[in-house]
Amino acid sequence: MSFLMTTGDIPFRLRVFSGIVAAGFLLLLLALFRTQVINAEMYGTREQAQSLRRIRLPSARGDILDRHGVLLANNRPSYDVVIYLDQLRISKRQDIYRVASSNLAVLAEAMKLPVTLAERDIRTHYHKRRPLPLTVWRDLPPPTQALFAERAAQLPAIELIATPIRQYPNGALAAHLLGFAGQAEQPDDEEGDEFYYYQADTAGKQGIEKTCDEALRGAPGGRTIRVNPSGRSVGEVGYKPAERGDRVTLTIDANIQRIVENALDHAPLPGGAELRAAAVVLDPRTGEVLAMASRPTFDPNLFTPGAPAAEVGLVLRNPASPLLNRATGARYAPGSTFKPVTLLAALDSGAVRAGDTSVCKGSLQIGNRSFGCWNRHGHGRVDAATAIRWSCDVWFYEKGMATKVDAIARTAKDFGLGQPSGYDGGGELAGLVPTPAWKQAHYGERWWDADTAQLSIGQSFLLTTPLQMACLCAALANGGKVWKPFVIRRIATAEGVIVSETKPELRRRISSPHFEFARQTMLATVQATDGTGQRAAVPGVSVAGKTGTAEADIRVDGAVRRIKRVWFIGFAPYEAPRVAVAVLLEQGDSGGHTAAPVVGQIFAGIFGKPTARAERGGVHAD
Repeated sequence: MSFLMTTGDIPFRLRVFSGIVAAGFLLLLLALFRTQVINAEMYGTREQAQSLRRIRLPSARGDILDRHGVLLANNRPSYDVVIYLDQLRISKRQDIYRVASSNLAVLAEAMKLPVTLAERDIRTHYHKRRPLPLTVWRDLPPPTQALFAERAAQLPAIELIATPIRQYPNGALAAHLLGFAGQAEQPDDEEGDEFYYYQADTAGKQGIEKTCDEALRGAPGGRTIRVNPSGRSVGEVGYKPAERGDRVTLTIDANIQRIVENALDHAPLPGGAELRAAAVVLDPRTGEVLAMASRPTFDPNLFTPGAPAAEVGLVLRNPASPLLNRATGARYAPGSTFKPVTLLAALDSGAVRAGDTSVCKGSLQIGNRSFGCWNRHGHGRVDAATAIRWSCDVWFYEKGMATKVDAIARTAKDFGLGQPSGYDGGGELAGLVPTPAWKQAHYGERWWDADTAQLSIGQSFLLTTPLQMACLCAALANGGKVWKPFVIRRIATAEGVIVSETKPELRRRISSPHFEFARQTMLATVQATDGTGQRAAVPGVSVAGKTGTAEADIRVDGAVRRIKRVWFIGFAPYEAPRVAVAVLLEQGDSGGHTAAPVVGQIFAGIFGKPTARAERGGVHAD
């Protein structure tokens, strides 16, 4: 009986065992089906991710041109010697630094050049950017390129490659307006995650290079390479070329820019004064920027990759701030160049008439304080016309207080002061037009008559930029049209297809029956033999303008020293103005002695005339 039970159990156990085996096979088949069918795409992508590497290729920046097509910024080839570390034959027992150093030593001897790569540079590149070239020397001159071709071209893993590098063919010309470019930061977004190896673009850091960076950059390209388990490239499986950036055409005229910069560089500064200045030239018919300059300046070519760090450091540490665009990024009291604004406010308010006079004895007592005129001996009896021509402070003290601060501030704001002009080149400060409410909010003090008197001659808390004063001058020139200044004329693709084009934009129009009178007083300031601006005169050109001098306190070696900021604003020709100019020098004798001759040189250069004689009759100072 027991035998029958034993033999009867055998088929049952076999069936159980067979069932277990069948279940195992079924589970295996299900796993294979899931792996090879359901998750095939996922595993394929993972395998590709392990063997494929996407490399981002930076684009070449677009050109920047002046209004006549003169190249101001473009790209040139930089011939660099590079080493591909992933092409070096390295066994597991060998050290990458030793192998690379050995190859580089042979290369250095052949090239007669020192190797400056540090051990850290080599190891970091090998572990993080292995398929990419590691630059050994940049921007080799033609003789050194020939030496490479002769002696080093056959060395393993070594190549001479050409890479685009930003250049400014005219050196420092219009440096502050153009700005400069440098290597962009790697982004922390989807674009950065898309590429295994991210080669950054050249990015604009200042000026037009920064303002138009998106257009100038173009579109990046890419390469897809296959690598083996050790990370060495074994072939290319995909390639997309980068797209060149757009071409930006500016409103500036390179010839006028040179004239302006040369005039600033030859300014008749007082002894010991450093040249710190700015100038802006506008077309008063449209608001186009024809030239913009700042001093001291710099060469934007210094900021290209591989530039000597010591030279870059000298620019960055210079206490004179050569990178600062003083035309848009610094604020100054405009001094007597503001007086045409006070004149119009006074006449338009009805509080003052052109024939109203004051007796200037060299100063005016206001409250318990005496306020001086720049002419300490006094101008005698003056009316509105002579007050502008001689720049008499006493007349403006008296008539400014009669006009009141609100009317003066309102007219100043109508001209665009105290607010951004809308300039499209970037880096613009707003300036300041003070009011009683502003003073109470910032200083907790009431507004005094003395504040109005000081405001009337362009001082007090009033602050402007040279660009704003150029816009003001342009509005005086054209009879009250306040244009939005612009420097970007057109953006087009490399093939010439226009992407955008700037049209003149009128911000506001100032309506005043006294505009022509104000313009005539500015004409006499330059053309009359006793005008303060006579040194801006140009033979054969009817120049109108206004001088200005504003005192400022600066700290030098721990001590406070009072200096004079000197100005001149002017336009020409008077009958049909084509050019409006504002010039500021941070230190000078006076607007008439220091700034007016600079503007005279600018007008003479623009209109192709000789420079006027230095003096005519008694020269006034303000």
